[in-house]
Amino acid sequence: SYLKPKDDIALNGIAGASVNEFAEVILGASIGIVASVIFFGVAGTQYIAENGAFNLGFMALPAIFANIPYGEFFGFLWFLLLFFAGITSSIALAQPAIAFLEDEFNFSRKKAVLTLGMFLFIVAHIPIFVKKALDEMDFWIGTLGLVVFALFEALVFFWFFNSKKAWEELTRDNDIKIPFVFYYIMKYIAPILLLIILVSWSIQQLPAKLAENNINVWIARGFIIGLIIISIIFVKYAWSKRSKENVTAST
Repeated sequence: SYLKPKDDIALNGIAGASVNEFAEVILGASIGIVASVIFFGVAGTQYIAENGAFNLGFMALPAIFANIPYGEFFGFLWFLLLFFAGITSSIALAQPAIAFLEDEFNFSRKKAVLTLGMFLFIVAHIPIFVKKALDEMDFWIGTLGLVVFALFEALVFFWFFNSKKAWEELTRDNDIKIPFVFYYIMKYIAPILLLIILVSWSIQQLPAKLAENNINVWIARGFIIGLIIISIIFVKYAWSKRSKENVTAST
């Protein structure tokens, strides 16, 4: 929605991914995991992490801050950083939905933001009142979903969109030169590796995951399925609407 034809996709992508991974993986892991291992040991840290994806940040670290000098101050800084990380990530994640409402349904930006904000406000109450719902949604959307959508994007961009056009988009007016070997990596190696990861995980882990019959877990899964169905309906409606507009314009 916002890229210009001559924007350097490669350089911007590398810069964004590098800063994100440095802050999220290197800084986050060096603070959270190291501190937890020092106080609770390796086995204790593993137990905490296994009982919830967010337990390390929201349960283990507060206990650590409570037992160190100036813990209140460091705890404040920690959760302030988490707040900024969460709010900036939320803005980035919400932007595609806002752009979709603006472009396909002619919503004003204010109306699109309010509509999405009301929806997210309602959805946010599911993890509040349904125990383990957040972990379940994070697993299917934030863990498995990353691999599924990465595979989908790789196939769409380099196979359905046309690999030569895709490479032209990536290399047009670039300040950084992309070695041509990445053409084959993105077209063949990346999709194959993603497919192997997805299939192997599905064979080894999916049956046990689906066997979880807790009602709270199925509430979270039902929400995800409903969200997918609603998204498909919206996309189909927008697609049909645009097709009719194109036919009308051509006649």
